[in-house]
Amino acid sequence: MKIVADSGCDFTTEMKNNSNIVQVPLTLQINDEIFSDTLDLDIVNFRNKLRENKKNRKTAAPSPQLYVDAYGGDEDVFVVTLSSHLSGSYNSAVTAKDLYFDDYGKKNIYVVDSKSASVGETLIVNKILELKEKGLSFDEIKNEICNFRDNLNTYFILENYDSLVNTGRLNPYVAKLAALLGIVPICGADDGHAVLTAKAKGMKKAYLKLIDDITKKCSDTENRVLYITHIDALEKANELKEVMMSKLNFKECHITEGSGLCSSYADIGGLIISF
Repeated sequence: MKIVADSGCDFTTEMKNNSNIVQVPLTLQINDEIFSDTLDLDIVNFRNKLRENKKNRKTAAPSPQLYVDAYGGDEDVFVVTLSSHLSGSYNSAVTAKDLYFDDYGKKNIYVVDSKSASVGETLIVNKILELKEKGLSFDEIKNEICNFRDNLNTYFILENYDSLVNTGRLNPYVAKLAALLGIVPICGADDGHAVLTAKAKGMKKAYLKLIDDITKKCSDTENRVLYITHIDALEKANELKEVMMSKLNFKECHITEGSGLCSSYADIGGLIISF
């Protein structure tokens, strides 16, 4: 079995070392400079350019041909993409499936709309691996992974409001006032849409507000694995891990570093969590 994931997925070290997991990169643009969001992207250089350019950022979904190339071989294929409400990556992967069938004949390919991003995708990839190791069939994994996806929760704690303004989700004047007051935005994934769910005065209060929201929505954290991805903010990620594990008692917690795509949207200092 092969798993194909777009670069909205934050790859762990284990995933990078697994030859059965293939990444398909999005294209990133800052001003006139183009980057391919591969696992080899110079992330330090890319983030330095993000710091210098707050507004002129664009992203583009992988072409269908990149997905067609990734589907090659005799194995069954599961594909995990960014939420179809956030990117055209899902549609590109589905188009590629039809193209592959036309050129090479049919085989088992299933495209999963993560309805999430970042470590939300990471959790789905890991769940597919777990189900395969348990000996489930292709069709059984399809059913299980959709149920798993629909029960995932993803949140974003942002250092600033730039990405919300740039994507039209927040009035720039409101954002400027909130920034002056030191108000931290908390966003969540609502059926694949990124929405502003809460605001808090300062990062520590943001953590507490996040925990309060999770407590209301999720009663089985002790059975869940928590992933935290950070955008050049490892110290903050460790602080959040300590608070989350002490208050909510997740089964496990892992910290990863955000990809180029996630860096573009969550921005420097941002945190993304999923469980």
